[in-house]
Amino acid sequence: NSLANLDQDLPNNMQDSIPIFSLPQEWLWCETWCDDESLKTAKTIDLCNNPLTKEPKLDRARRLLPEWSVYDNEVAEF
Repeated sequence: NSLANLDQDLPNNMQDSIPIFSLPQEWLWCETWCDDESLKTAKTIDLCNNPLTKEPKLDRARRLLPEWSVYDNEVAEF
């Protein structure tokens, strides 16, 4: 009874009713299952939880995306 995994549950439940096509990996990069080299061509970045490191998402964002802190500060000042 949660919408937390709707992005996964909805396609899984609908795959027998409508055609579902996968996007290339560059459309959803996640450190948990993608290599560092492919980050350079990523179109979207999922700051997914990594059960191995338990690194908080905001810390991961600052580490992976240098511009994150600039944007975060700009929003905080708004």
